Order: sequence, then structure tokens, then C-alpha cells
Amino acid sequence: MSAKLDSMTAASADRFRTMLQAQRTECVQHRAEALAECATSVPDPVAQRRSADLQRTIEEIDAALVRIDGGTYGRCTGCDASIPEERLELRPFARTCVACTAAA
Repeated sequence: MSAKLDSMTAASADRFRTMLQAQRTECVQHRAEALAECATSVPDPVAQRRSADLQRTIEEIDAALVRIDGGTYGRCTGCDASIPEERLELRPFARTCVACTAAA
């Protein structure tokens, strides 16, 4: 882990890594179920959308895990401000602070 994690302790980063890995496992399982629904003779558009949304979430989780490894997790990718742990508790793969998210 990099020294860049100035606002987040190593223990917090490990806790978020565990949370992200568990969430990723759950998303992969739900996506497999949605894909199975899509494979029926009459594809379900809701299942197709759910599968696409879950794939996007998996990609966001993977990016958050890379940020943890790179020591930038918990920093906004837009303005480099610290993302409050409360926000990360609710959305552990968040890459931007609330202000940058609202501005987008």
C-alpha cells in the first residue's frame, strides 16, 4: 500500500477491500443469474438491463480495488479531495466526492 493513503489508515483500507471483494462476489453471482434469465427463449429486457448494470458495478469495484492497491482510494478522482468514510460506507466504490458527483 502506498504512502498516499494519508487520510485513510491501512486498517480502514483493508476493511474497505474486504467490503468491496464481498460486494463484487455478490454482483458476479447476481449477474450470472440475470444472464441465465436472458438466455431463455424470450429474453427479458429487465434482466438484460440488470446484467449490464451489474457489469458496470463490477468494473467500478475493480477500479476501487486498483485505487486501494495504488494508495489513492478515498481520494476524489476529480478534485483530489478526501472522500468522507461515511460516503465510502454507503458506496465503497465511489471515485468522486459529493461535490464532483453533483457537478457532473
